[in-house]
Order: sequence, then structure tokens, then C-alpha cells
Amino acid sequence: MNNLALLYCSTKRYSEAEVLFQQALTICEQTLGVSHPTTMTVRANYASFLRKAYH
Repeated sequence: MNNLALLYCSTKRYSEAEVLFQQALTICEQTLGVSHPTTMTVRANYASFLRKAYH
């Protein structure tokens, strides 16, 4: 989901990317925990997306 969200972001399909980032982050937090490196990567990618899409 994270990788697909990154692809959507790069093609400016922002609304689709945002949904996938949110879902990926929720799944990672629930299954891996908030401090897991994968969760932190997804969170960082989502934050980067938010700066890009809404700035």
C-alpha cells in the first residue's frame, strides 16, 4: 500500500495516495507497533506526501 501510495503521489493522484497512506499507517501501527522501523517509514512517507500535496 505504501509503495502504491508513493506511485500515486508521483503521478499527482493525491486523493488516492492519501487514502492508501492512511490505511498503510493504520495497519502498520496495529500490527507492528508505532515504533517499528516500517511504521516509521510509512509515517515519514505520509508526512512528506502531506507537505507536497497541501503546501
